[in-house]
Amino acid sequence: MRPILLYIVLFVSSFKLFGQEYSISGQVTDVHGDAIPFVSVYIKNTIFSTIANERGNYNFNLAKGTYTLTFRYVGYKQQERDIMLNESKVLNIALEYDVYSLEEVKIASTRKDPARGIVQKVIDNRKNLLKESSFFTCDAYTKQVQKLIKAPKKFLGQDVVKTMKLDSNRQTILYQSETYSKFYSKGDKQKEVMKASKIAGDNQGFSFNRALDARVNFYNNYLHWEALGKQNFVSPVARNAFSFYSYKLAGTTKINKKTIYKIRVTPRYRYSASFRGDIYIVKDEWRLYSVDLYLTGETRIEFVDTMKISQQFVELRPSTWQPSDITFRFSGKVLGFQFAGYFVAVYNNYVLNPRLRWNFFNNEILKIESTANKKTKAYWDTTRPVPLTFQEEINYFTKDSLEAKKKSKRFLDSLQRKQNRFKPVKALIAGYQLNNLSNNSYWYFYPLQRIAFYNPTEGLGINLRARYNKKYSYRRYLEFEPSVRYGFQNKVLNANAEITYQYDTLNHAAVSFKGGSDFLDLNNKGTINLFYNTLTNLFRGRNYLKLYRANFASVRTQRELIDGLQVTAGVEMSRRMPVRNSRYATIYENAAKLFEPDKPFNPESFNDTELFPINNAFAVEMKGSYTYGQKYTTRPDGKIYEPAKYPTVQVDYRKGFKTIFNSAVDYDFVALDVFQDKIKVGLTGYSSFYLSAGRFVNAKSVFFPDLKHFTGNQTAIYNPIFPNYHFLDYYAFSTNNKYFEAHYEHNFSGLLINKLPLLRKLKLEEIVGGAYLGQPLHNYSEVYLGIQRLIFRIDYGMSWVDSRRVSHAVRIFYGF
Repeated sequence: MRPILLYIVLFVSSFKLFGQEYSISGQVTDVHGDAIPFVSVYIKNTIFSTIANERGNYNFNLAKGTYTLTFRYVGYKQQERDIMLNESKVLNIALEYDVYSLEEVKIASTRKDPARGIVQKVIDNRKNLLKESSFFTCDAYTKQVQKLIKAPKKFLGQDVVKTMKLDSNRQTILYQSETYSKFYSKGDKQKEVMKASKIAGDNQGFSFNRALDARVNFYNNYLHWEALGKQNFVSPVARNAFSFYSYKLAGTTKINKKTIYKIRVTPRYRYSASFRGDIYIVKDEWRLYSVDLYLTGETRIEFVDTMKISQQFVELRPSTWQPSDITFRFSGKVLGFQFAGYFVAVYNNYVLNPRLRWNFFNNEILKIESTANKKTKAYWDTTRPVPLTFQEEINYFTKDSLEAKKKSKRFLDSLQRKQNRFKPVKALIAGYQLNNLSNNSYWYFYPLQRIAFYNPTEGLGINLRARYNKKYSYRRYLEFEPSVRYGFQNKVLNANAEITYQYDTLNHAAVSFKGGSDFLDLNNKGTINLFYNTLTNLFRGRNYLKLYRANFASVRTQRELIDGLQVTAGVEMSRRMPVRNSRYATIYENAAKLFEPDKPFNPESFNDTELFPINNAFAVEMKGSYTYGQKYTTRPDGKIYEPAKYPTVQVDYRKGFKTIFNSAVDYDFVALDVFQDKIKVGLTGYSSFYLSAGRFVNAKSVFFPDLKHFTGNQTAIYNPIFPNYHFLDYYAFSTNNKYFEAHYEHNFSGLLINKLPLLRKLKLEEIVGGAYLGQPLHNYSEVYLGIQRLIFRIDYGMSWVDSRRVSHAVRIFYGF
């Protein structure tokens, strides 16, 4: 299971040396003897480098020979040491503080401080730097460690020390992992092949580290990390950097006959999405030599309070530079728990202009090899370039030993008994899970709010549901979900079950069967939550849910045919029976207006008991969706899609066949959807849009459940999943003709609220949006604005029908 703090993770990378015979190791300290963490260590005139660990310790495994080691860290003088290696040796280094002199800098500038002119040179050269050496391969090593450094004695009544197995100082390592990859880059195309992956205490899992995420390029205008929230951050050398930053020349120094400028970077506005710290620039080449920057809570970063980023560049050949390493250090506090951690990346073995097959770069950007998590301790001891600290070694030993014990039947039985212990209060609130660890399976029984309900059709009812999950291998799963439903008022018993077999998760291939009887929503979008509807029934006397009863059987299959092209097909046959849905008839009066007099439905014949006659239906549906250029990660346990760069196009065709199994339906429905989610718009947040158009090209015999329905909402508590409507009636706009719907929403990611002194500390996100629905009889539109913080959201908006305002209301979402 992912640690909770994993959502704040940034990812990093490193290398592998071959032909190793002797080691050279040591500790890097300052002149006072204090360890300096994450110092860059290079072997001069080679393509090998590493960084020291958190305690300043470094290690190289090299063949016999003479080497020059270079030690480099921002704020300290660079040192070089020659060493003849014919046996393993220890070389400790003490770095002196670097003093940058303020000598005359002759660069034309419109301001007094010459820093602006220096930075302008880098900005002018930015496009060339982006193109420089864009075709290469390298080795990449990543390591991340997340620590709990302080915790309360109790949390929610539980003993924290005992539950989380903390030491005497109430500290522990929450997450520790490493990866080794081969990294490839050509222009804007990148690919990573993960050769090895290790997670403390999980020898079956695969690390979430990616060298791809560690390739931070400050020459881009904006930088973005999902783990820090939704907004972009402006680079100190971006095209528009002078609108966001002030610069001050802190001095110059000489390194390898190159003049290096130290520039102090300060945001022009305190709460802007900008960095603070120092950047180091190479004179005449006008490029970054290194960066030492940080972000704080004032920049609206999520999950952490501070994030420090240090990146070093190395010259591979004259005027050709690449990042050698990068370090992220973070700290924060959540609900009394203080945490800290770091992520380091080391790049080695650079090969410029390599020979690759013509189709090497495709939509697969990361491939994790199936043997990645099978590497031995000996492999990692000889491969990892960044030594483990003593605490990290103990953490690996303790958690890996516990993981090995889990394989024994005795341990599994003991753990299973503990996990399967029934706790009534927890079961009522969150459900109950019954595990079979030796069989890789479990049963999950739904909690009270998911099984108990009330509506005027059934009265007080219970819908007993459970889910069985069985894992056969990384790519094969079986899921079985039976359901038994009984209403105490109408005394009707329903039972059904669905079984889904995922036989190839790599291609999202699955087949599912469902059959039985049930009360179903007349709106097949299923947008009304049973729990919310129960509350509105009991406390407001309003029943929004309109039901009918059906005996049904269906089969559905899906598969990805090529990258980005997903195809689904299914067939269903059912016998559908109307029921007395509610004593409120106004909703049906509205729905009746949508039908033409010559259709199978006569509005004048509608009443509370028969919205449609009992009928049989046999229908097939085929759906295909395609996302151009869809990037993805291939893991041994399946395929994970990246956020889409281009919109998704979806085509849907549904046909009702008459006479087959005495079916009474006869229709053909086609629809075209185009949509894209979370399109980043610079510093102004992100947008989402959804467009859909369709029609019944044949509607000879259509019943209410067959209509085109929409994701309406009429309750104060709602689900804001885009593109749901906020105020649309669940049933009144369903149609058997043509329609067009459009949705748009923009999240400003705090751009406006961040300017308000009192509210900015809440880190709220402001949202605006709107939607439209048009069909032959009515036009509907709505607009709304809202604020959001993590899983909480509140919106206010209004809606119109045929240019007449019909509602204005508040909608609340609390995320559970």
